[in-house]
Formats: sequence, structure tokens, C-alpha cells
Amino acid sequence: MQDGVDRAVLAAASLTQDLSVEETAAEYLKSVSFIDEVDLEYDYETSLNAREVTITARYSLATAFLPLIGINSMDMMARASAEERRRNVEVSMILDISGSMRWSTPAGAPTRISLLRPAAKSFIDALLTEGTKDTTSITIVPYAGSANPGAAMFSILGVPRKHSYSSCLNFVSGDYGMGLIPFSQRLQTAHFTQNHNGVNEPGLEWAWCPYEATAITYLSNDADVLKAEIDAMRMHDGTGTAIAMKWGMLMLEPAAQPIVAQAVAAGLVPNQFADRPAPFDDGETLKVLVLMTDGAISPQYQPKKYDYPRTPAVDNESLSNGGTPLQNMYAVCNRAKANGVVVFTIAFQVDSTGAAQMSNCASSPAHFYDVKGLDIGAAFQSIAMSIQKIKLTQ
Repeated sequence: MQDGVDRAVLAAASLTQDLSVEETAAEYLKSVSFIDEVDLEYDYETSLNAREVTITARYSLATAFLPLIGINSMDMMARASAEERRRNVEVSMILDISGSMRWSTPAGAPTRISLLRPAAKSFIDALLTEGTKDTTSITIVPYAGSANPGAAMFSILGVPRKHSYSSCLNFVSGDYGMGLIPFSQRLQTAHFTQNHNGVNEPGLEWAWCPYEATAITYLSNDADVLKAEIDAMRMHDGTGTAIAMKWGMLMLEPAAQPIVAQAVAAGLVPNQFADRPAPFDDGETLKVLVLMTDGAISPQYQPKKYDYPRTPAVDNESLSNGGTPLQNMYAVCNRAKANGVVVFTIAFQVDSTGAAQMSNCASSPAHFYDVKGLDIGAAFQSIAMSIQKIKLTQ
């Protein structure tokens, strides 16, 4: 009886349930053979964003031998409560578009980017349902050597513009562990490539900073727009995971609310999200970072001659070794976790080094996915289910 009540209350509490609480419970209690003899009580409360259901079952069990001492029956009770609360959800999807995403593992298999696109789009569809899209915003941060906030956001932030090839900026080490930074004091990233060797492939650019077509998409709940952005992403040079994480986290930082308000005025963000990002301690808001990569973090570079629109590797100099970008990424991961942001990471066909980096960043081992091939779709679906899950409260 308790098992039946548990299952019935979970189903009845679902905000996607079209049947009444009583009708839903009846369907799930059919497996209780003596249900016709059970007295059921229903207590529920439903609002736009929440449904709380309690079911109490009482049954009088006839005794076999206890009537000899005057006990003809024993009263049994089973009770369960469940609640689904449609919380405000703020998600930053951080997607690796480095040149290695053109590879196939094993040879002849679909390319990594061709596997990523449908997986990421199915994640969006799972989160932005008719019942949840009004309370859910998704930011997509495609990244290669850096991440491009887009020309319009670049202007809002007040970063001095040095060229018009792209719109990335150079963070300094102290930026990663803090919230809002003084953007007007940051340098625009030079437009260059580190690894270009005359190779041209469909869907591949060689700029370190992604072009405008592969810029960040901010706080959207339009599934069609978000999926179109995923389809439009082009691969670029480098793997600047720390930079991408900084942008993703920035869109969850309460201190960024004035920036988002300006983005709303510029038409970059829907009006309904003008008050986001919510405070970290807002009990009605769930903040999530989803980081996907197919490789370990690369060193950071810049050209010796800033004004080159494109320079081969011989003209570049290293800004930092691999260890510093890694520590910068961990600084963002740690800030996120310390402020209640749930961090999921997906290591997609990576080596042990890349997997360890992603595992260390995640909120827990259960929030880390080490996947191959088509498993990337299952990983995104699992994360979506975790975000939307129903909890049995009693």
C-alpha cells in the first residue's frame, strides 16, 4: 500500500499532469489488489509554479487469530507527500567549438561537432517546455581560444575597441574568482590564430576569438533561436575553457543585473528576464552551469604584433602555460559552487588529463560525465532530468 501511494503521489504532483489528482492516483493504485477496500484522502495545493500533493490511505486489515482475544481487525495507514515546484532556472551552457571538434573517434565515425549539435538541442527542448519556458533562461557560450560576447554586448561593457575583426577581451587572473569586473580597464583580444597551417575544412575558422556568428547568446527562452545558434556555431582555434566559464558564470552573477538590464534595452535579452540574474540566496531560483569540452585546456597566446588580423604561430608568444589557465578555470568552478550554483561537466572523448580537469570542476562526482560518441546525448538528457526532477518529500 505504501509503495502504491508513493508512486501515485509522485505522478499526481507532476506539473505536466493533465488528469486530476484523484484520477492520476487511481491509475497508479490499481496495482494494489485490495484498493477497493482502502479509504483514500487527498490534500493538494496547486499554483502556477508549484503543485503539492499528500495522499493518505487507510485500510482495516482483518486478523486471523487475534479475534480469540477480541481483536478483529488492525488499522493500517500509509501516507506520502510530493511536490514539484517550477523554480526559476538560470542555465549557462558552455560548449567547446575548438578545431578538434571536427575529428571523428574512431575514424569514420560521426564528427564530434555533429554529435554535439543534436545533443545540445535536445537539452534545450527538455528544459524549455510549455510548462517551464516562462521561468527558464538559457545562455549559450560557444568557446575556442576565447569566447566572443558579441559586438553589442562589447559596447555595453565599455571595453575599448582596438579592431573590428572580433569582440573578445583579455581577462586577468584575478577576474576569475570574482563577480563583476572593471571591463573598461580590460584589453580587447587581438584577432589572430595560433595553429593555422593553411588547412580549410567546412565549418572551421582559424581565429582564436570566434567570429560574430559564433558569439554568446544571452538569457533566452526561445528554443528555436537557441537551436539555430547551435546550428550556426563554427569551430575556431584553441581551448580557453577558463574564459568561457567566466562568461557563463557572469550571466549567473547577481552583480551583472545592470548589464542584463542594458542588454534587454538593446534587444539582446527578453524583457521578462530584466531582473536576472537573481541573488545567490534566492530560494526560488536554481542556477546551473553546464560545461562541455573535448580536450584539456590550452595555453593562452597573443601575437607579438597586436594589429595583425591573422598571424601564424611563429609570430605569437605565450601569455601563460597550461597550469595558469587551469587554475583560472578552477577559480570559476569554486566560486560557482561556493555560491550554490550547480556545476555539471561533460568530458567528451577526452584523455585522462581532460577528464580529471572536468571532474574536479563539477559539483560532485555525480555531476561529472565522461562520455564517448552518442553517449553525449544521454549525458545532456540526464542533466536536464536532474534539473527538472520531482522530489518525494516524505
